[in-house]
Amino acid sequence: MRIGISLFCSLFFFSSLLGQCPIRDVLWKRIVWMRDSSSISPQQQLAELLQKLDDEKNCVDYCDSVHALLLQRIGWLTSSNKNFQKAAAYTLKSIHLIDSCSFKSSINPKHAIKSYNNLRIFYDSLNQLKAKADAIDSCISIAVRLKAGFEFAGSLIYARAQNFFETGDYYRCINYAAIGENIVRTTAYNPEYIFIYLNWQINSLIFLNQFDEAEKLISKSLVEAKKIGYTKYLGPLYGSLALISEEKENKKMALEYSKLALFYNKQIKNEPGSSATLNNLGFNLYFQKLHQYDTALYYFRQALKYKSPDNVLNILDNIANVFVRKENYDSAFYYFQKAFDIIKTGANEYVILENYRNGELQGANVAEYIFGLVLDKGDAFLAKFQSLKQNEDLRNAISIFRIADKLLNEIKAGQIAMQSKLFWRTQARRLYEHAISIAFLEHNDEEAFYFFEKSRAVLLQDQLTQLRLISNEDILKQASIKKRILQLEQQKNTQMASSKLDTKMQEELFAKTQELNQLDQLIKEKNPLYYQNFLDTSLISISDIRKNLLKDHRALLELFEGDSAVYTLLITQSNIYFNKVDKNDYDSTVKVYNNYISNLSLINRSFDIYTKTANHLYHLIFGDIDPPKGRIIISPYGHYFPFESLITTDISSPVYFVNDHAVSYTYSARYLMNDFVTNSSAVAGNFLGVAPVQFAETLNLVSLQGSDLSLKKIGSNFNNAKILLTTQATKNEFLKDYPNYKIIQLYTHAADSSKNGEPVIHFADSSLYLSDLIAQGKLDTRLIVLSACETGNGKLYQGEGVFSFNRGFASLGIPSSITNLWAVDDKATYSLTELFYQYLSEGLPVDIALQKAKLKFISGSRESSLPYYWAATIVAGKTESLGRMKKSPLIDILVIAFVITGLWFFKVQTRKK
Repeated sequence: MRIGISLFCSLFFFSSLLGQCPIRDVLWKRIVWMRDSSSISPQQQLAELLQKLDDEKNCVDYCDSVHALLLQRIGWLTSSNKNFQKAAAYTLKSIHLIDSCSFKSSINPKHAIKSYNNLRIFYDSLNQLKAKADAIDSCISIAVRLKAGFEFAGSLIYARAQNFFETGDYYRCINYAAIGENIVRTTAYNPEYIFIYLNWQINSLIFLNQFDEAEKLISKSLVEAKKIGYTKYLGPLYGSLALISEEKENKKMALEYSKLALFYNKQIKNEPGSSATLNNLGFNLYFQKLHQYDTALYYFRQALKYKSPDNVLNILDNIANVFVRKENYDSAFYYFQKAFDIIKTGANEYVILENYRNGELQGANVAEYIFGLVLDKGDAFLAKFQSLKQNEDLRNAISIFRIADKLLNEIKAGQIAMQSKLFWRTQARRLYEHAISIAFLEHNDEEAFYFFEKSRAVLLQDQLTQLRLISNEDILKQASIKKRILQLEQQKNTQMASSKLDTKMQEELFAKTQELNQLDQLIKEKNPLYYQNFLDTSLISISDIRKNLLKDHRALLELFEGDSAVYTLLITQSNIYFNKVDKNDYDSTVKVYNNYISNLSLINRSFDIYTKTANHLYHLIFGDIDPPKGRIIISPYGHYFPFESLITTDISSPVYFVNDHAVSYTYSARYLMNDFVTNSSAVAGNFLGVAPVQFAETLNLVSLQGSDLSLKKIGSNFNNAKILLTTQATKNEFLKDYPNYKIIQLYTHAADSSKNGEPVIHFADSSLYLSDLIAQGKLDTRLIVLSACETGNGKLYQGEGVFSFNRGFASLGIPSSITNLWAVDDKATYSLTELFYQYLSEGLPVDIALQKAKLKFISGSRESSLPYYWAATIVAGKTESLGRMKKSPLIDILVIAFVITGLWFFKVQTRKK
């Protein structure tokens, strides 16, 4: 009887739970029915579903798609009451449930796609733009991964591609558009989107000045559009071809393609397309290339007749520029203001900057057009001053250039893709050249120094700031994702060469890129100081230079190479010398100078021409001023050339610059002010030497005989040294060991370009490309010596510098590097390098150790005195002493004595026993 009562009670209790916990299938059908029904109001639905949610608390397990849908639907209904914050909270609970229970078969991860789509709507209503962007990216990522939910994600991919284009992040625009195109081609989604996505890719390539790639994509798109019968896309495609022809100064084809573009655009009443075609024809061909200003003005006015809100700002700016060229400044500033009014009535450059900071510049205002408008207005005041010589115009111009510089910072802050950032650095070159020219006219050294510094290595500074402020854990997370992205990009490049792109690979690359972007955002949120530094425009002053850099150096020289002039700024403790150099004379002299010092046969045969050239270049740079003797820092603008081999005296008895100066180079003055943090938890060795000697047959490289012997000799100068020779000198061994050693020495082959179009260093088994260098933590390395040809060379990005291996290692937090600018005789390299380490291990500063090594080498023989042998080796970065690391004979004697004493004591104790 007791058993029966107990069983009855248990059944009653269980059935009561079932009564309170809604049956899953019934609840699902009820939610869907209410969603699709018009007979029950949103308020009634919300009340019922909230009760259902309360009932769910009694369920044993509600980790399923039914509960996720319930939360999602409550969130949506809550938004109908304008309570978007609460709506977002319910939706986030739905997403969290799907994430935490994703391992269960009762969960359908596809439901998160719609939840993220709802979430971006709520965040938009709350004006939380960053959260909205994150929700969009999550929606897209899941849709791409699961190949579902394109009814939500499809339009969002389009919106993101458009947004990236408008904000100037052209590489991300291309990536999103390529993913969108791939989705359309592999699903039943609206096929017309193929051409929309292709158009974003084409426009981005054009804005990046990658005209050949854009032309190939246009040709492919034209064939496809004609084949399918989508003639409405022919107008924009022919318009793009016209623009490319204009850039290539092919007037005949530009006009022919423009006619075709106008014909097809008129057929479908595509007024923005017609307006853009006429505007581009007027600007690119008649204004920029042919300088036929009245004809350009005609096309601009024709373009304004079409309804095209997206193009009006740019057209008005172009009209203003025509009047600047015609020296009709009143009309020019009238049209500049009309262009500003398109953004906001009565706006000017200050309003634009403030709106950009507040995130108010949304919609069709392309960042490049806005930045161009501000910069063009500044240039107009500069042109007016040059014509009328009114100082007020100079003040107006420099004020606008300051605003343009800050605006550029805001644009940079919104960029993620490095290639997009580099594009914008190139765009900034005109700004900095014109600002420096005004500083020169006004004899304003402080203003000049500000713009000199802003013209170089800003992105490198951003990388170092991030390294300094984020944790090792975050660095390792970034490294893991970056390595995978690198592998996928290499696969993509290989597949593109064979015209066979793997869909899964593209999707993974997109997902990993998204993951990295999200991680970067989290890092910024955790480190507010990073973002503040990112937007910092105060930089450093001349007094900072004197206080910090010139306390142990005699001078800093910065160079700026513009389109029309070269400027030099020499700062010493007591004086500043700001000079302007003839551009043509400078360029031709540097070219001859480099040809001679890097060619043994040429310098041997015509040494007198070399000395004249080297002396002339010295006087071009320094004028009548001889820089103070001692340590000097050089901050070049573009490619390096060695100052050490300049001739400072009369050519009848030539004296090299290196005789009186220990020279070092830097990416910027601010770079030297960085505090390079080391990984204090690791015990670093003093020296790591790497010499493959012989290389894999597939690399087709000659062996470096004697490099192993030289390396052993160098290693003998140091305590705690590790040497990797021959088969031990592999790429992986190097990547594993180098972070833990204070000084790295590589004897190997290298090149400033490769099949990948980037610098490469070769190891015994394989090759290390510049892009392989990924930060994996805070390093102990203070100096890396790359004794290989052309390791100081690479691709020049205007406004940022040369992307070489020394810069690559600098971006990892290695403050100093020694590289070669050209290929040098092996024996000379070994000899000079051994001399350098002899002085370095005695505790001398890096630049002085290298200077002494060169002077000792020069004194060896008449042939060794030729700059070809010793001038290629330069030091870039910090140059302070690394401490005395040379093995002391006294220590060796004490060690031997200790060992002998220990053996004696052992014998005595043994005898006693």
